[in-house]
Amino acid sequence: MDSLPRLASSSDKKDVLNFCQNTFSWGDYIHEVWDNWINEGHLIVIKNDQIPVSMAHAGFYPDEKMIWIEGIRVSNNFRKKGLAQKMIHYFEGKAKSQEFKISRMLIASENNPSLKLAKKLGYKIISKWNYFSLESKQISQQNTMLSDSCLIDCEELDMEKYNFIESWRWIPLTNERLKKLNSENKIFCQKIGSEITTLGIITESESFENTVILEILFGTELETMIKFVQNIAYKKNYSKIRILTELESLPKIENLENKFPFYLMEKKL
Repeated sequence: MDSLPRLASSSDKKDVLNFCQNTFSWGDYIHEVWDNWINEGHLIVIKNDQIPVSMAHAGFYPDEKMIWIEGIRVSNNFRKKGLAQKMIHYFEGKAKSQEFKISRMLIASENNPSLKLAKKLGYKIISKWNYFSLESKQISQQNTMLSDSCLIDCEELDMEKYNFIESWRWIPLTNERLKKLNSENKIFCQKIGSEITTLGIITESESFENTVILEILFGTELETMIKFVQNIAYKKNYSKIRILTELESLPKIENLENKFPFYLMEKKL
């Protein structure tokens, strides 16, 4: 077996997907993101007899001094051999060489082996997130208008409390990131007077097929915002909406499905 992880190549795809089919109770998503991750770089594998038996990917965020580790997979016949730990250490080493300060990952609540390993390696749960799925849908304009929608100033938010979710990566919401989202009209909010009452971030996923992500931060008019996003997704020919929030429940909306929760894990490097 290879002693060190190495960058994956397009030719590894078939072998990797063979052990990335039933990772979770609902299947897996690696087939959706593989090509994008190859193009992005930082996709690694460990091989046995020239055949990949594990994989992982990382996103590097120099401005935030953060690495995001994702997609850790190990073939059934090669588990409990330290391969996942070896890949995590590989990425942490790359991050430390660039003087990054934190490493983050997201682990499903049902994935007890991964949670146990992450805690063993020094990762701590910093928040719990709930995941809801919804289909795009055309809704009459009068039911989707966000009255009093507005841009927000950095000073209006306690920035340390919030994250920006980019293709299922939880990135600290810095002042510069918020300004960029404002300029791209991806911040949706409502105010009463000077008080923000509803706030969300809407993005089009770069990794997942036909997917719009709605991150709900807080709000009193959640149904209005969710329906607004349904309409946006429909007009842009996206079929899937993924809603991510720390809120435990959302308004009852047709076809809104509550999935299992995730834990956001973090380690100081």
